[in-house]
Amino acid sequence: MFICNDMENIKVLSRIIGGLFYYHPSQYETVGINAVLALDNSGFSLFDKTTAAISATDPHTLSVWHDQLFTGVGEMEAPPWGSVYLDKESVVFGDSTLAFRHFLQQNRIEFEAKHNEPEDQFGLMVMVIASLIEEQQYDAVTELLSNHLLPWSEHYLELLQQAAPVGAYRDLAELGQRFITELALQFNAVKTPTKIYFNA
Repeated sequence: MFICNDMENIKVLSRIIGGLFYYHPSQYETVGINAVLALDNSGFSLFDKTTAAISATDPHTLSVWHDQLFTGVGEMEAPPWGSVYLDKESVVFGDSTLAFRHFLQQNRIEFEAKHNEPEDQFGLMVMVIASLIEEQQYDAVTELLSNHLLPWSEHYLELLQQAAPVGAYRDLAELGQRFITELALQFNAVKTPTKIYFNA
C-alpha cells in the first residue's frame, strides 16, 4: 500500500483524497486538484486508478454524480456526515458533530464550511488530518481517527461503493477505505465502539 513513514506524503494524500470527497468538480481548478489529476503516475496504483477514472469521466456526469452522492440532491443512500450514522435520529448536526466541533476548537483548527455544512463531512475530516500533520499534532490525528472518523467511516464507505455508479466515485470510495485503514495503522488508532443507526 502507499502509506509510508513520510509525513509529508501522508499530509498531501490526506489533502487530495479528502478534497475529492469534499469539493465539487467545478472547484477542482481553484483548489489545485486539477493539477494532481493531470499527473500520469504517482506510484500509488489505487490512487492512480481513481484519478484516471475521475479524469476520464465527462465533467457534467461527474458533477451530477457528485451532487447526488455528496450534497443531498435527491434521496441519499450514503450521506457523508458522521452524525447521520451515530445519532439515534440519523440527523445532521447531531451530538457527534458537536463533539467533533469541540475537537476542532481544542486543536485550533478553523475553516469556513460551505453552505452551512456540518463539520463531520468525511472529506473535510480527512483534510483536517492534513492540517494536524502540518502542525505535527500526531496525537490529535490518532484521536480524530479513533473517536470521530473510524466509528462510522467503514459503514459509510461501504454504502458509498454500493450507491456510486461504476467508475470515478466508486473507485474513490475504495481508495478512501484503503487510505483510512492505513492511516489507522500508521497512527495506532483504534475505533471507539459505537452503535451505527443509519442502514445498519
